[in-house]
Amino acid sequence: MTKSSRIISAIALLLLPIAIRLLWTNSFPFIYQPNVTTPNFELAVVPEPPTASAPVMAVESGQAAGQVILIDYAHSNQFFVNEIEPFTRALTSRGAITEIYTGEKSLEYHLKYARAYVIMSPLGTFRADEIRTVERFVADGGRLLVFTDPTRGMAFFDYTFPDIDSANLLLSSAGIAFSGDYLYNQGDNEGNFRNVKFSQFGEHPMTDKLGMVVLYGAHSVDTGSGTVLLEASPNTLSSLTDRGGNLAGMVVSADGNVLAAGDFTFMTTPFFSVADNAMLVERVAEFALGGERQPSLANFPYLFKGEVTLVPLGNTQLTANLLARVSFLQQILKQSNVKLEIGDKKSAANNILIGTYEESEDIFAILEKFSIELGDSREFVTVPGIGDVGLMGTGAMFFEAGEDGNSLIMLADTSENLENMLNLFFEGELYGCVIQENIGVCSLGESSAYDNGSYEDEYYEDYEQTPEEEPEATATPAG
Repeated sequence: MTKSSRIISAIALLLLPIAIRLLWTNSFPFIYQPNVTTPNFELAVVPEPPTASAPVMAVESGQAAGQVILIDYAHSNQFFVNEIEPFTRALTSRGAITEIYTGEKSLEYHLKYARAYVIMSPLGTFRADEIRTVERFVADGGRLLVFTDPTRGMAFFDYTFPDIDSANLLLSSAGIAFSGDYLYNQGDNEGNFRNVKFSQFGEHPMTDKLGMVVLYGAHSVDTGSGTVLLEASPNTLSSLTDRGGNLAGMVVSADGNVLAAGDFTFMTTPFFSVADNAMLVERVAEFALGGERQPSLANFPYLFKGEVTLVPLGNTQLTANLLARVSFLQQILKQSNVKLEIGDKKSAANNILIGTYEESEDIFAILEKFSIELGDSREFVTVPGIGDVGLMGTGAMFFEAGEDGNSLIMLADTSENLENMLNLFFEGELYGCVIQENIGVCSLGESSAYDNGSYEDEYYEDYEQTPEEEPEATATPAG
């Protein structure tokens, strides 16, 4: 074979596959062509999400001014704060303050002044003391909102850590529990079998005028004695049993202070704009702000709202040191939007009454009102439920909650220790105090009576009467 023949053969082998592909893909009578039917895109209809059945009502700005909503971020919570912007906007538009809890201080400290505690998809376990703190918070009228999501758990090799375990520990005392499932509906859904529509609602202010809401992947949640807010249709099934009936996506506890929902995607963008989700977000915000906490001494120093008057009792004098404490107290209360003024008599609203144990009508009236007995020797005071307490170096406080305002009464053995009692406001905690309901007894250190001269004079009198004798000389070993 000549050189030119080899070149022609090589070119033919190179072009042969190309020629075969062209013959196969082009219409020739002797080539098989499959009958492919293309869809008619002009007739295709893209399903649209349901729209709101009623407009969202405008809210009154400032109706919840100064109220604090604490959002948990200290328990490995599986969300970003900017995700729930529709919810936080609904809170702030009413004047509320959203605060993120990161665990730097104790949960008990933050819940003293919070109106509601919001927890979303927690993976970290709540400690026993935290659970007790939350239970007391709810018992006092605070609102607890817990949201989970079956898509927010964490997978580790072949094991999945769901967000319901920690949530259920916190909700057990409220009679609420999440299931480790997700709800689905293969027939009537919002574009996906896990996007479940809810149009059956329990009777509650939160569900008033709702037509339909959509949860985008939700655990079912059960309550024994509470109210089901979002009830699933019979065709909505649980992934655990593939059965329907008696399934709920959101409930509220029997006492009305705990809300639990198996999803919080409906509060995120863009899903909050589907159906009546935006209205539900507004209702959730109103629920969070709707609690009425019962004030108590346990919430010290967050005991007042608005304005408070400080009144010295009896012959208590506002010395330079005491005035300095009152000045600092003004600044501390100002941080909580509370205005402090000094007055010579009680106001009709909030009061802080300060004084020492002395023979005055004001003091005796207070002691009698709280059943406090001052001993004849003025060495002990008898406190109900506590017993005899020595007066030296101690103080007592009494808290009264009223419809028009609250009163805090602070008594000490000396004016110096009265200053130490006011220092408790700076510390923000009742350190060294025994609290029983709304009565507290505090250890304020050694009595300052020695500094007032009485004990010092007695010492020198004794010294002058019995002068010290010179000690006799004793022999010491040599060396």
